[in-house]
Amino acid sequence: MDADKIVAELERYESELSAILSRFSRTRNGIHIDRNDDPLFRQYVRELIDLFNDILGKNSYSAQIAGEFNEGVSNYIGSPSFKSVENILSVVRASVTRFTRNPDLLSRKKSEESLRHREKVFVVHGRDEAKWRELKDIIKTEFRLNPIVLIEQPDAGCKTVIEKFEHYAQTCSYAIAVFTPDDEVTAGKEVYLQARPNVIYELGWFCGRLGRSGVMLLLKEGTSVFSDFGGIIQKRFTLNISERIVEIRKDLVAVGVLDET
Repeated sequence: MDADKIVAELERYESELSAILSRFSRTRNGIHIDRNDDPLFRQYVRELIDLFNDILGKNSYSAQIAGEFNEGVSNYIGSPSFKSVENILSVVRASVTRFTRNPDLLSRKKSEESLRHREKVFVVHGRDEAKWRELKDIIKTEFRLNPIVLIEQPDAGCKTVIEKFEHYAQTCSYAIAVFTPDDEVTAGKEVYLQARPNVIYELGWFCGRLGRSGVMLLLKEGTSVFSDFGGIIQKRFTLNISERIVEIRKDLVAVGVLDET
């Protein structure tokens, strides 16, 4: 949604809130919202909060609207007060004025949010600590990106490892998986080495969320890989991931994670 459409949408809410305000009735017991407008106003509050969050990320408008609404219904009948509707209308009007005067603010905020997400690269790894630490260092120092290693992140209120993984994974726009020969598998007479199950699961999750172009697979020699991952960018290394650093950089530039220098 471009700036003009966002402003038009906010102006629509401004008009609707003004209409609700005009229909308040005055009695000897006070001023009351129209019975039909009560659920409509609550719906508009939720939609406005979502709209501001979608276009701006973390912002003061959503916080102001939520605060005014909560204060407005904290009365003995739990009905929105005239003042709360009036104050939320003022917030919407102020945002319309600001975005009309400076429409670049919306595109700039969106670009900042996109950049913040772009800079986060999730590191999928198994037991080989030396290898994921090497990859983390390459991402941070060589590429100037922000590596996300799950075991280094706080729990953030998550109760399970999967919840924690999804909490951090959804903030990243790219993932690099390191497959090392951690598990020995016997299939009939064949014995082979493969990556840990969590590594396979996490790589599959990112393939589903970002598509095959959003992930890269680094394979240590001697590690078997499922044919399902055949369409993913793969780099094999013998001892160190740095053996493929030039190729990794080229592919990150090709998918837009890194700027070409």
